[in-house]
Parts: sequence; structure tokens; C-alpha cells
Amino acid sequence: MTLVDKVEHHEIFKLAEFSKEKFVRKAVMQSKGIVCDFVCFEPGQSAGFHKHPIQDEIFYVVEGTGTITFEDRDDIPVEPGSVVFTPSGVVHGVETSKDQRLILMLIKGPGFPNKASRIFMHEK
Repeated sequence: MTLVDKVEHHEIFKLAEFSKEKFVRKAVMQSKGIVCDFVCFEPGQSAGFHKHPIQDEIFYVVEGTGTITFEDRDDIPVEPGSVVFTPSGVVHGVETSKDQRLILMLIKGPGFPNKASRIFMHEK
């Protein structure tokens, strides 16, 4: 993905794509300051515990219900319109409800210029 240095517009519902095998993550845009991803979960899917050592993360629930899970604090149930802020270094994950799809918009900062540096910043 190339870094964004201009105004961009995306129709997020047109990005929705689901897979029975695993959740689908799509990169929406990235700059030096932020990374924006769109993630679609089928009912019962999850993203296991992980942390971002130097990236803060904001979860915005576009559709569905689920839970933002934490290793060392109370989990947060979410629904459409929920916004959850997770500071860098906090171990967290995502669980969906058993009967609804979940669509999240994830915004992380700072952004990173290439996939190798993004993988480094996404530790388990």
C-alpha cells in the first residue's frame, strides 16, 4: 500500500467482504501519521490477543455486535456506533457474537510506510 498524501474518499459498505474461514481485513488508507483498516467478521470469529508496541488504536463499530477483549482489564461489549480507544502496549483482541456479523473500522497511529514495519508493530 502506498502512503496517502492527498484527500481520499471511500464508500465503506462497498468494502464489506466476508469469509467463513477467517476474518477479512482490508487496508483502506495509510499515511505517516495513521493506518486505517476495515475488518469484517462472520459470527463466532475472533482476533486473538495481540498488542501494538508503539501504536494507539481506535475501534469504530460499523455494524454488528461483539466484544473488545483485554488481557488485564474488563472486556468492552460493542454495538454499532461504539468507539473504543486502546493505548499502545495494551494486549487486546476481538470476539464477535455468535449470531451477528461484525464490521470494524480500525484506526492506528502512527502509520508505517511498509508491510514489514507494520508486522513488526503487531506483536502477539
